[in-house]
Amino acid sequence: MSLMDRIEKVRNRGDIELTGFYEKEEEIERDLELYTRNDKFYVLIADADPSERIELERIVDQTGCFVLSVGSGIECLEQITSDKFDLIFIGRNMPRMDGIQTLRNMRNSPVSKCNDAKVFILLDEKVDEPDIFFENAGFDGIVRKPIDKTIIHNIILDSVPTRMIPEDEELIDYIRQNAANANLLKTCDVRYIEGLKNFKGNVDDYKGCVSDFCDSYETSSSDMLDDLYSGNAAKYMEKARAMRDTARKIGAIYLSDCFDDHVNMAKDDSLDVAESNWQALVTEWETVIGGLAAWVGKNDIQLGLTEVLTAKTNGIKLAEKDINDRVHDIMKLLEENKKDDAKKMLVQLGDYDLDSEIRLKIDRAVKAFEKDKVNTVVDILKSFFI
Repeated sequence: MSLMDRIEKVRNRGDIELTGFYEKEEEIERDLELYTRNDKFYVLIADADPSERIELERIVDQTGCFVLSVGSGIECLEQITSDKFDLIFIGRNMPRMDGIQTLRNMRNSPVSKCNDAKVFILLDEKVDEPDIFFENAGFDGIVRKPIDKTIIHNIILDSVPTRMIPEDEELIDYIRQNAANANLLKTCDVRYIEGLKNFKGNVDDYKGCVSDFCDSYETSSSDMLDDLYSGNAAKYMEKARAMRDTARKIGAIYLSDCFDDHVNMAKDDSLDVAESNWQALVTEWETVIGGLAAWVGKNDIQLGLTEVLTAKTNGIKLAEKDINDRVHDIMKLLEENKKDDAKKMLVQLGDYDLDSEIRLKIDRAVKAFEKDKVNTVVDILKSFFI
């Protein structure tokens, strides 16, 4: 048995969590080397994050471009008044002067030597502003962290003189296609390159797994919510763990981390915490699913399946005792195998003006009834008395 097989065997044990043990990543980002014998291309990087700045500087330097990096907007302004740069990357968040203000000062500077330079903004993976906000601010494009080499290569290919581009059409097409996919999927919080590495560069295999992941959303989200409101921590943890691993495999790293949080909540028997964080998980899950479904051409994926069924109520509030009495009566009907009567009474209970937590449980029980999952209905109703 190989080392990876042994690790996988341990990983599959329910009482042990292993993270960080994955097979060696496939190197799929090819190198770009420009023709620089007769031409030079100058790139400036301004970013307060030293690790990201060094990584970007390394990527640019390997192409043959001349690159200089600084750690603030003020230093950036000093450089553009003393030297001419053809391409500039500016971080969104920097001390004293952020990226937007830096660009504004650059454009307004009467002594700038970089008026013709293309300027891209470096954004964290999660930002509040829409892309158009940065486009209107005057940036020529957006680069989202973590930085993908193929995206930087594509920007350089679009910026350098044609005579500097190598005569390797297959390489250029490969870079451009990967960059297009990477940029598209970053808008739905998926790191394309990381996902593609897990499939050894095979895009068809990658898309096949993505397609299955999208198809499973309706069943997986519904089953997890049933387990959540049934109070079944073991099953909830099992499903969250499986979704965590699949999400990471396809490059949905942030979503994978969200599922991992829910694994730990279930492990600590804190389903009440998981319940309060459920909507945040679903929001990220549907962001990923929506983008991936569009990428693989799936137009039939239904989102919003875990939302509350009943939007209108009769306006009448029930006391907690009245609610519990009616739930008790519903369970008694189920014990007598009067499923139709129990479902009818449950639907009627949902007509009342209920607190959001109670309404979610009632609606989940109704959905379980519709799928003839009576045991799930019982488990959810039992949670009223815990």
